[in-house]
Amino acid sequence: MEWIVLLLAAVLLPVFPLSWIFNRLIGSAPGPWGRALAILVLPQLGVLLLYHTGPLALLLLPLSLQRIWLMLVLFTSVFYAFRAVSAREISIWSRLMASSGLTLSWLLVANGAQVHSVALFVLALSLPAALLMIWAGMLSDRMGGAYLGLQGGLATVLPRLSALITLSALALVATPIFPSFFGLLQVFHRLDLAWLWPLLLLLLIWGWSAGRFLQDLLFGIYRGEPMVDLSLGITWIGAVVLFFFALSGLIWSGAWTGI
Repeated sequence: MEWIVLLLAAVLLPVFPLSWIFNRLIGSAPGPWGRALAILVLPQLGVLLLYHTGPLALLLLPLSLQRIWLMLVLFTSVFYAFRAVSAREISIWSRLMASSGLTLSWLLVANGAQVHSVALFVLALSLPAALLMIWAGMLSDRMGGAYLGLQGGLATVLPRLSALITLSALALVATPIFPSFFGLLQVFHRLDLAWLWPLLLLLLIWGWSAGRFLQDLLFGIYRGEPMVDLSLGITWIGAVVLFFFALSGLIWSGAWTGI
């Protein structure tokens, strides 16, 4: 029974190779709102599965198997981060980056974190990914696709939408003041020094990936057809969501980092 729980949770909190199922579930969800809902709900179901079906399945494994599992978790995180570097479609990039970050929740589980800490960590990564899914849908409605790099300088023709995409992408890669940053500090705080070097490599790849993503979005000269930007109302809604998202990270930062 414990193995079944562990494998199901490895689908919902993606661990390679079961992470393939997670990505297929997200990618096949209907429309941008369906993908956004899926990336919010599925990881939370994984947390509930681990914490509300008796003892934690991971902690019941022998110590040697726990170490192998955590090595697989770190491999998954680095693998998906590296895959995201070459992704140019916004929803694909956000899905791959979310997979890279969500798998780190297993490090908190292995170190005895409470269920609310893991659930908040998962939300801190899945919410900006869900927002990017929605912004990608709005960009696709205007361009016929949400690919970056085909036309440079989108920020000059779609400044409001570009600003929301930029802030959501920064929130996803654990930029300071966003909750994902404080959640990642919690991971660093709980791990032994021997396990930190893969996380440092991961941060390097996240920064590389985010830099390429924003370069394709913000820089260059736009030579396409004129497009209608987001309405002021939708822009304000997105800005308010991101503002309170960042504010929640600042308010709860002490509790999240365990300091």
